[in-house]
Amino acid sequence: MPEAYLAKVRSLTPAKAFAVAAYGESVAAYRYRTLTDKAPRESQRKILMEMAAEEQGHHQVVQDLRKKHLLDSDFVLSPEDKELIIVGSRLLEVTDDASFDRAMELIIESERLTGRFYAALHDVTGLAELKPLLMEMAEECFAHAVRIQEMVKEGG
Repeated sequence: MPEAYLAKVRSLTPAKAFAVAAYGESVAAYRYRTLTDKAPRESQRKILMEMAAEEQGHHQVVQDLRKKHLLDSDFVLSPEDKELIIVGSRLLEVTDDASFDRAMELIIESERLTGRFYAALHDVTGLAELKPLLMEMAEECFAHAVRIQEMVKEGG
C-alpha cells in the first residue's frame, strides 16, 4: 500500500475515518443500484442488485458503529476525503456498452481502494473490538472487485 495513502488514512480521526467509510458504502450501494438498470444482461443485473443490497448492509453496519462508538462523526467531507474511498465521480454516466464497461472499471478500482482503506484503518485503529470487522470489510471489498471483474470478463 503506498505510504502517502497510508499517511492520509492515519491522519484521520476515528470519527472522520468512519464518516468517510459511511460515505463510501452509501456511494457503492447507489452506484450498484443505478448500474442494475443499465446492465445489458439479466445475469449482470442480478449480480449488481445483490451487490447493492450487500453495500447497503455495510452502510448500516458502519452507521451503527458510528452511533455506538463515534458520536462526533458527522462531517462535511472534502473532495480529498472522498478520494480516499471512491474512484471517479459519485454518479456514473452509462449510455452504451462502452460506458458500462468503463463504469465497471471504476467500480473495480473503487472496491480495491475501499479495501485498502479498511485495511489501513485496521492497522491504525485503537478500537480493538473493531479490528476483526475492519479486516472482514477489507477482504469483502477485494472479493467484490474480483467478482465484478469476473462478471465483466464473462459478459455476465
